[in-house]
Amino acid sequence: MDVRSQPTAATDDGPSWRFTTKRAKAETVAIFAVFALYAAFLLRLLLLSRAPGSERSINLIPFASIAEYVSSHPSGTGKVAFANVVGNILIFIPLGVYVSWLRPRWAAWLTVVTVASVSVAVEIIQGVFAVGASDIDDVILNCVGGIIGILTFRLLSAILRKQSLVRTAIAVLSLLSLPVWCYFLFVVRLRM
Repeated sequence: MDVRSQPTAATDDGPSWRFTTKRAKAETVAIFAVFALYAAFLLRLLLLSRAPGSERSINLIPFASIAEYVSSHPSGTGKVAFANVVGNILIFIPLGVYVSWLRPRWAAWLTVVTVASVSVAVEIIQGVFAVGASDIDDVILNCVGGIIGILTFRLLSAILRKQSLVRTAIAVLSLLSLPVWCYFLFVVRLRM
């Protein structure tokens, strides 16, 4: 009688470096690969799309920029304002999802602090190197996006209940977003 040891099952409570299946390994690799593309896009968009020293402005008054966007109505300005507000929210939704997936046992507030820390770090770097406007409203809007991502992950987890299914869903969503990140990273010329 041939007795072979069975592989131990990976825990079902979050990402693990020990996997029971090739599928789980492939899903995790896909998630990390798309996350790396997303991170590269964020870096390019937020820090490398402007020449150093090209722009330096600082706004530390909460909602001042948003109020200015709402009150100004010249043609074209409304579209830019809308794109800025919605863009700052949308661009941080994936970060909320990915951080929640990486640390599913963290309290939501800790994940929000992580997202806020990334946003604050970007704004500080933009201010120091004069590669964009450092704006507290950007941090607020980025945090709103991060919270939407966290809530999306929590809802997905509540619906699917098993972390292996959540991992599969995140992998599928990541792969579906892959063309978008590749397009923005490699095709679109970001001139701001």
